[in-house]
Amino acid sequence: MPMTRTGWRTRARTAAVAIVLLVGAGATLATTPPTEKCPDPPADGVISDFYGPQDYVGGMARFATPSAFVVGGIDVVRVDVRAPGCLSADSTEASVGIFFRIGGEYMAAVPEETLRTLSVSDGRGRTWSPEEVDSRAWLPPRSQGGNPEPAYARLEFLLPVDLVAPVTLHLGELRGETVEALSLDESEPRPGTT
Repeated sequence: MPMTRTGWRTRARTAAVAIVLLVGAGATLATTPPTEKCPDPPADGVISDFYGPQDYVGGMARFATPSAFVVGGIDVVRVDVRAPGCLSADSTEASVGIFFRIGGEYMAAVPEETLRTLSVSDGRGRTWSPEEVDSRAWLPPRSQGGNPEPAYARLEFLLPVDLVAPVTLHLGELRGETVEALSLDESEPRPGTT
């Protein structure tokens, strides 16, 4: 059966769309910068199990365990742990960030005094308090049809590079009946994601 003029136009349009998509994907790959390697990685590539491989600039990210829970009326929907990349064999300390994403509308900011009661410990029994704490209350949408901004809490710890498992975040005044502490080293690190 011979193809009509409309059939040819449909085929030509479909082919043109496919070519544009292929060219666009190729251009994206061609312009994406390669992952940058660390200039001075340690000899075996790892500082400690906690920080993971030190081959690329991106750093390490993982979830705390448990990563979602409710404590003291606060619905924590995710806890991220982040550390810098490219720690060298000469490094002694690293800034480790812990970020709590808090669910629910109209949530107030977690008080700074409460966040300062949290601490990190390792398998050697060493303990550290946060260097910096920050939190923000839930914010309504900025415009009609926009999305609200969830509440969060953020802590920064200056931790040694020779951390020994288990690495634990103690919740201090945030602890509840079911959750008193979070493991910071149970989940696998996701390198290159910070």
